[in-house]
Amino acid sequence: MTEETAEVSMRRLEQVGCQQRLPETDEEAAKIEELLAEELSNLSMSEQDVVSFDVHGIVADVEETSELIAQSLIEMEAELQKIQKKPAYEKALEMNPTYVTGQSFRLQFLRCVAFNCKNAARRLVLHFQQKEDLFGSGDVLVRDVRLSDMDSTDVEAMETGVIQLLPACDASGRAVLCFFLRKWAKKPKAKTAQRVLHYTMQAAMQDENMQRKGIVAILYYVGNNYESTFGFNIMKSVFQTRLCVPHRLEAVHLCYNSKALRPVVSGLRFFMDRRGRTRSRVHFGNEKHLLFQLQTYGIPIPDDSPLRQVNGAFSLASHREWLQIREAQEMKVAGTDEMPKTLFPHRFDVLFGRSTKVRSHTGNLRALHLVNLWQARYDGAPNRARKAEISERIVGIIRESQGRFLKWEETGWVEVDDETARDKIGHYFRNQRRTKTGYDTNKQSIALKRNRNQSLTEIAV
Repeated sequence: MTEETAEVSMRRLEQVGCQQRLPETDEEAAKIEELLAEELSNLSMSEQDVVSFDVHGIVADVEETSELIAQSLIEMEAELQKIQKKPAYEKALEMNPTYVTGQSFRLQFLRCVAFNCKNAARRLVLHFQQKEDLFGSGDVLVRDVRLSDMDSTDVEAMETGVIQLLPACDASGRAVLCFFLRKWAKKPKAKTAQRVLHYTMQAAMQDENMQRKGIVAILYYVGNNYESTFGFNIMKSVFQTRLCVPHRLEAVHLCYNSKALRPVVSGLRFFMDRRGRTRSRVHFGNEKHLLFQLQTYGIPIPDDSPLRQVNGAFSLASHREWLQIREAQEMKVAGTDEMPKTLFPHRFDVLFGRSTKVRSHTGNLRALHLVNLWQARYDGAPNRARKAEISERIVGIIRESQGRFLKWEETGWVEVDDETARDKIGHYFRNQRRTKTGYDTNKQSIALKRNRNQSLTEIAV
């Protein structure tokens, strides 16, 4: 499937009478919805299955063999050579060939298009072209963008949380990118919106799991009116940025609670490329209904979720914490070619910590369940070596399901080594045994007390 340009999207809008603007009436929205429904119905059964699986996160990762990676990198280089005009790419290649030709860097572009080498080469060229346009042709062109590369307007926009990543992945381990349009008191300049989006998506893609699994986007229009939404030029700019940053869009959820926003929501769907249009889902209703709908698609909505309003306002706590972590990470690697990484806890990850949030994490509960299943064998093990083998077996089960063992540090979540992971499981075994023994002892004490009281009563009688 070829990628579409913003110009193609604009021509589609012109078909329904929208010249350089988003739809404004229910009549225009109805025309767009009819065309979208027709496009979906024209998909083959196999294409519809793929779309449905993507939206619900039922996706098998591409098996990245060493042969596939090596051959794809060769073919991608050949496709790059075929592109005649690529001044920003050539400038970056001259400045730092190690960065531009690096395997880990180019793999981001291959993964986001399922190893379609031609599309990966095109997106790589567009990436440098837009990066130069947004951030200049200095050293930032051949490294990841940092917060220090943003101007004061960009930082102010970033701090509003209008574009932010949820602190946890969805049930399928995909990053969740949210657009809270109500947070922006005044409409931003196009380049400000582009720089904020570029930085945020880049940060998400520094996690290799996100490169493989992709991103889910939520456009949350709760509490908006028509005037407070992004304008046509902003959406055009955002669309262009999305095509230039390496990522794979797996699903889009458009949530709104005002009928007046129906034309805008329809227009945004029509403005997307074919992949985004076919994988978009619209949800209308009050906040409780919208959050429930998102949960049915595997998107986590805990009590402290940024998607929940408290006294009419959305929480910025997790977003501010994320910005502080990013700043600390970037200061740590300043002056080096090292890339700061932001790890997002996945469903089957085991987290270190004592908070209620950590203890109730799905991966921790699953680890405890595994410990309970193996508890008798662990208690009956003749020596420490055998106990360690059982702990190692559980670590292996967790890793086989792509679970990791993550510990919180000042710069965010970091993955621990196998020895520390085994110690964590061993701690679970010992703690479960103490808990069970304590529970049994308590039951015995209660029973003894009850029997004693009964005997005293009988004596009294």
